[in-house]
Amino acid sequence: MSILKTTLGHLLRRRWKLTLVVVLVGAAMAVVTHTWDIGQVVQEQDAAREALLRGEELPEGGALERARGTVIRAVFGFVSFLFALGVVLVGMLMPGGLVANERRSGTIMLWAQHPMPLTRFYLNRYLGIQAANLAAQALLGITAVLAALPPTGFPATEPGVFVEICLEGTLACAIAFAISALGLRRSAFLALAYYAASGLASGVLVVAGNVAAPADVLTVILNTLPFLIFPSLPINEFVTGFEPGVAWDPGATGMVLYHFALWTAIAWLGLRRIVRKPLKL
Repeated sequence: MSILKTTLGHLLRRRWKLTLVVVLVGAAMAVVTHTWDIGQVVQEQDAAREALLRGEELPEGGALERARGTVIRAVFGFVSFLFALGVVLVGMLMPGGLVANERRSGTIMLWAQHPMPLTRFYLNRYLGIQAANLAAQALLGITAVLAALPPTGFPATEPGVFVEICLEGTLACAIAFAISALGLRRSAFLALAYYAASGLASGVLVVAGNVAAPADVLTVILNTLPFLIFPSLPINEFVTGFEPGVAWDPGATGMVLYHFALWTAIAWLGLRRIVRKPLKL
């Protein structure tokens, strides 16, 4: 238990600055959402665009209002993007390349003299990391709830917003730790690259879902891809179950649990491999 407490205390002292920066970004997002009704701005923008497509003229002052709405949407989009990126960055930077860096520096040999097996030792430290990360993600989740995000593109309920942030942040931490446990340095950078690639792949899945009768090979790829990429879509579908009158999605729940189990298993296998050859020669 002392390992957990020591790891938790260390991270709370060393990683609070990044969390504070993301909280401040969330506060800026809250200022934007409480100053303007983003949902109404989006509706007015969409209505004006449809009117222009039908060849109708905008009422007097309509062009100015449309330009104003465009600026508001751009500001909100930029701030919300920074906040969403900050959530996963906090999770990815929490492990700090723990295993790979200590293996390369030789510090791992000091821990090898500990009576506890190395695999268990690092997994205990990982639990401490996740505890600190979950505390940070909970703070970010509360910040997002206070921001009163518009339902367009975000979970419609406050519990949904909170749970989505916590799930994405803790999974990001699990991925970064697993990459480090494989002995790869710069785990946060690799995890971020994986997250970005997953975002592109998720967009492909959404577009391909509207394609009628795809080819057999494409069907196999589309069915396999959700098991390999960051589960942003399943997490969003999972938290939709918090909305009143919406049925719970067991498939999305299973997919989220699968990804946590997958990266935990990868971390365990990586640690087992490093135990057999702890020093990076």
